[in-house]
Amino acid sequence: MNPKQTIQNTNSGMEIHWVGYLTVPFIKEWNELANQWKTEKGKITKLNLGGIERIDSAGIQFLIFLKKRSIARHQLLQLCNHSLPVLKVLDLLGLVSFFGDRVKVKKEHANEVEFRYGTRKVS
Repeated sequence: MNPKQTIQNTNSGMEIHWVGYLTVPFIKEWNELANQWKTEKGKITKLNLGGIERIDSAGIQFLIFLKKRSIARHQLLQLCNHSLPVLKVLDLLGLVSFFGDRVKVKKEHANEVEFRYGTRKVS
């Protein structure tokens, strides 16, 4: 599914809503869309991931790239409204703390993600 982006300017920065597959075949298009962001220093960019239907390791790497790029530019990138596929990958890879964003799990998805990475004892 081809990437679609909606940008909305807010008082604190901007909110961006992504819809589509955040996977290898579409990373170039996502990067072109992300290059359209015009965020000022100190402003907040909220990236709404509620419309991401699929994500793979390239998608995760791209989100890590965006987070590091925003830090280098003295901007704040917040990932929000994570879709279930995004939550599952973040849970599997134990990356929730890396991004440091507040994660809300909907009631109907509570049984599908545990967020217990690193808490289980290995015997």
